[in-house]
Amino acid sequence: MTIGSPNDSVKKFEEETARFREVLAKGRSAKQIELFDFLVEHSDDDRSPKEIEVAVALLGNQAALESSSDSGIRVYVHRLRKRLEDHYDGATGPRLAIPKGEYRVILEDSDTPYKATSIAKAFLANPALGSGLMLFAFAAMIFMAWLYWPTSQDPVRGNHADRQGILGTAAGLFDPVIAVGDNLLLAETEDQRSIQRMVLAPDIQTRDELSIFLQEHPEAFYQYYDFNLRFASIAALETAWNVQGRLLANLGSGDGEAELLPVSALEPELLRTRDVVFVGRLSQLGPLNTIVFSDSNLQLAAFNRLDNLTTGASYTAQVYTEGQSKAGTDYGYLSVRDAPNGRRLILFAGLGDRGSAAMAEMLNQPAEIAALREKLDGARKFEAVFEVQSPVGQPLSRRLVAAYPLP
Repeated sequence: MTIGSPNDSVKKFEEETARFREVLAKGRSAKQIELFDFLVEHSDDDRSPKEIEVAVALLGNQAALESSSDSGIRVYVHRLRKRLEDHYDGATGPRLAIPKGEYRVILEDSDTPYKATSIAKAFLANPALGSGLMLFAFAAMIFMAWLYWPTSQDPVRGNHADRQGILGTAAGLFDPVIAVGDNLLLAETEDQRSIQRMVLAPDIQTRDELSIFLQEHPEAFYQYYDFNLRFASIAALETAWNVQGRLLANLGSGDGEAELLPVSALEPELLRTRDVVFVGRLSQLGPLNTIVFSDSNLQLAAFNRLDNLTTGASYTAQVYTEGQSKAGTDYGYLSVRDAPNGRRLILFAGLGDRGSAAMAEMLNQPAEIAALREKLDGARKFEAVFEVQSPVGQPLSRRLVAAYPLP
C-alpha cells in the first residue's frame, strides 16, 4: 500500500530498510545482509530478478552453475522472509516484506497488527501440537538411547562347524554393529502456519535427496520441512532385537557385545573397521546402498520393486498393507558379502518389514541355510531373494526365487 505521496513512500522505505539492516547486522550474517541489500537495490526494477541472477550476485558465476545453488538461494530468501516476519510481528504501520515467488523487497502499511505465520509459533499457539511433538521427541530420545546402548549376550556357542553351516564365514564377526534401517521424517504444512502431518517419503531418505526433490518440485518448497528427525518402524526394531540375540548365539562374536544404531549414523570409518549387520528395508540402506548394488545381480527399481538383471524378472511387494492382520506378498533379501577394507556385511533385508523379518527367522532354520548353500555350491558370499507370504492368522512363509554367488 502506498504511504502518502510518492516522496513520503520513498522516505519511509529508506527508513525501514536502514532500520532492518541494523537488525541484520547484529546477527552478523554477511550473506543475509548481502541478499537484503541486493533485493532492496532491485526493488524498483521493472521485473523481479531471476533466481540465477540472485545466485550470481551472492555466490559468484562458478558457484551459481552448481545444481545445489538454486535450492540454496531459496533457503536464504526463505530465512530472510522469516526474519522480516518475526521483526514486524505484532507491529502496525509500515513494514517490509518479500512477496512469495518474487525476489524483491516491498513496503506495506496496515493499521492491523501484523501476525507472523511461522511454524514455530504454531507450537505456542497450539499446546496440543507442542505437547505432541515433545512426546514424539522424548520417544525418539528413548529410541536412540536404546539403539546406542551396547548390550551383552551370553551366547550358547556351538562348535565351529555348526556355526559355519549357518552363514559360512560370517562366523566369528569382528566387533559387529547392527544397523537398523530408518527414514527421514518430514513435516508437511499446507498453510505454513501449522503442521498438518509428519510424513515418510520412500524416495527421500537423506537431506541431499530432499534438496534434489525440491529442485525438481519447487512448488513443494514451502510444503515440506526437515526437522532432522528419523523414523524406524516397530517391526524393524523387533527384528533387529531378535537378530541381535540369534546372531550372537548362533555365530559367536568374540566378547559377545553388539552395538545397535540407525543406518543413517553409519560413518565411513566404521564401515572400514567393523563388521556390519543390516536389518530393514532395501529402500533404507542409506550409505550401504552403493556397496550392496554395485556388484549385485539385482536392482532396486522402486521402494517396493526389485528387478532381476539376470532373468529380467521383477519382484513387487505389497509394502504398505494396512495392519499386520492383512495378508500380502513381500520379498526378502539375504546376503553375505564383503564391505570396504575386507570387512563383512550381512543383510537381513526386504522390500517391506515382513520380508526382513522372514530373513531374520532363517537364523533359527539351519536346514534352510544348508539347502541354500548347497544350491549355491557352497559359495561363502552370496545374495538370495525369497518370496514371502503372510497368510492371515498363520506364520510367514518363504520360497526361494533367486540365488547368486558373489565375487
